[in-house]
Amino acid sequence: MQRQADIHQLSHQLDRVTDVDDALLTTLLEPYGFFLEPPQHAYVDPVSVVISTGNEHQEIFGSPLWLSKSHWFIIGNALLAYMCWQVVNLLRRKRISQKSKVPSLEKTEQAPMSASILGLNHLYQSVFAIAHCTKLSVAANGVASLLEALLQESLSYQQQLSVKVLNTGSFAITIHDIHYQHLEKQLEALSATILQSCRALLPELRAAEVKVGICNYRSGADQAIVYQLTQSALALAKQSKDKHCYRIPFSHNHSMLLAAKSCSLSESVQKDHFICFFQPVFDLHSEQILHHETLLRVRHQQLGLISPEYLEEPQTRKAESSVDSAVLARLDKMLATEVQQGDVSINLQQSSWFDGEFWQRLELFLEQHRNVLIECKAELLEQHQYIVRRRLRRTKACQRGIIIDQLRTWPNVDLDKLAVPVQAIKLAPELIAHIEVDKNVQKRVLAYVAKAQQHTIPIIAVGVERQQQVLVLQQLGVRAAQGAYFSGALQLSTFKSL
Repeated sequence: MQRQADIHQLSHQLDRVTDVDDALLTTLLEPYGFFLEPPQHAYVDPVSVVISTGNEHQEIFGSPLWLSKSHWFIIGNALLAYMCWQVVNLLRRKRISQKSKVPSLEKTEQAPMSASILGLNHLYQSVFAIAHCTKLSVAANGVASLLEALLQESLSYQQQLSVKVLNTGSFAITIHDIHYQHLEKQLEALSATILQSCRALLPELRAAEVKVGICNYRSGADQAIVYQLTQSALALAKQSKDKHCYRIPFSHNHSMLLAAKSCSLSESVQKDHFICFFQPVFDLHSEQILHHETLLRVRHQQLGLISPEYLEEPQTRKAESSVDSAVLARLDKMLATEVQQGDVSINLQQSSWFDGEFWQRLELFLEQHRNVLIECKAELLEQHQYIVRRRLRRTKACQRGIIIDQLRTWPNVDLDKLAVPVQAIKLAPELIAHIEVDKNVQKRVLAYVAKAQQHTIPIIAVGVERQQQVLVLQQLGVRAAQGAYFSGALQLSTFKSL
């Protein structure tokens, strides 16, 4: 449109001129960007236009419109590029902000922090329950499918639930692959749902007439042991007048207790059928390793590596001291080959505290390895206060302090007047076994934590195996913990692998 207007205005000026020559025509064409002859060696071919000059027609040449107005093209393209860059940058920021939110969402789906460090994320568990009702056992085969339908209607995870009838007329209920975040809630609802489903079949049933035993376990657990634990839970429920449901979670301790065979600890150590390893003690809040405990495992022909607590104990004091002497010799070799700066604790047999010859070897060992601490059982400390204090007072290498182990009840000992400071107190594994469901044990542990805080002594939980135990221990104020939950995959590791 602009080009046509220029041509029309130029034609109007030429009509007003009577005598038009090349010089005048060049002067008139110059303001409009036209010229009489095409330029030579031009990169862009000119555009030709025919105009009338009086009675004649003249061909003139000019640059293409896009070239003559190129500055506007440049400005427009620059603005378009800037707008595109702004749009791309906005989309990029949205994508980055979305990605930054993903870790916080994933973090809620992970197992406890210390277990995540070691790659022990057991996110799913299964539940096996046995429900017994005398009035329904007669017609158990006929109502099993109906009971399964009622449970599936009331519970989540319907596709993983199954009900079978045992020879005793009881109902065996199995639920597979429950996420650990929903496990406790699902277990709490299971017993009530079983009772409601049974009452749907027989409305006059009382709660005391329906007894339920429950066992939750991880994949790979021995099914025979799971069945025995569930039967034990059912037996406890039948003995109780108030509770119609009892739960025993599957654990390594139960597995060993049910499967261990008769084997002598002293004979196995004498034959060198044992190993020593370091189990880390994790801070439940900072995720740091506070120290390592030296543990002993015996090589069993049928069971593999088992803990000494499930073996036949040494019959004589000399046999007990020989076990500690073998552990000291093995630990001396391990510390000589490992470069580490953390503390290591070692637990002694009771007779070793009364053996003067062994104590001399122990004193030399502690002088060579200043980072080794002694653990003393709480029961031994309470029953033999004088002997323990005398040993600790006369041993310079023990002045750093000791760790009180296997605390079941608070010892009747003035800890402030002990010969050396108490570095930590470890709870007995049986206190931790069912702490997530046993309110009485929770109250005891809470009282122990309060007493320990008066002496500024941290409490450590031993034998932790489940994520729910970790959550309860944190709420009770326990400082650190150790067990298969944190280091199950590290039983054969040395400090280098840690």
